[in-house]
Amino acid sequence: MKLNGFVIIMLMGVLLVGSVSCLASAASKPTASDVPEGWSLSNEEPFGTYLESDGTQWGLVEYTNSDDSNFVQIYYGNVPRELIDHETDPDFLIARAIVETKTFEPDETGNMIASGQIAGYTKRYDSDSDWYEMDIVFVLESACIDIYTIYDATPEAEAQAMSIINSISF
Repeated sequence: MKLNGFVIIMLMGVLLVGSVSCLASAASKPTASDVPEGWSLSNEEPFGTYLESDGTQWGLVEYTNSDDSNFVQIYYGNVPRELIDHETDPDFLIARAIVETKTFEPDETGNMIASGQIAGYTKRYDSDSDWYEMDIVFVLESACIDIYTIYDATPEAEAQAMSIINSISF
């Protein structure tokens, strides 16, 4: 009887270690295939550079417009626990976007399509700077994408930022 209990405990330990290692596996680095003129890759940080208190690890790919300092920061990481089995659930994606919105109080939250995927977003208009600030969260393949972007409040600037966001792939 003691041997059976020992075997069960060992099997549970192996399963726990296996599941933790799956959660910690490296996420692939995304790229954007439609980078408008004047924009360029301005920063890259490898997966694992950023770590949240819930254990979620992130890397970063950033594109910046040198003419006006608009930017799109693409954080990529493992799918956070609360999104597992809810990767396309609009409400869960909005909730995660709200969690990731750390630098501003949103005026608007909702869903959109980003890079062909259902996404949750938060958005704020800053009248002093005349720009929009957004956080967008979606799951692409097996990675979570969290985008933080600031762009001038013009249709052209929004189209440029969205062209990068909509062309993200692995």
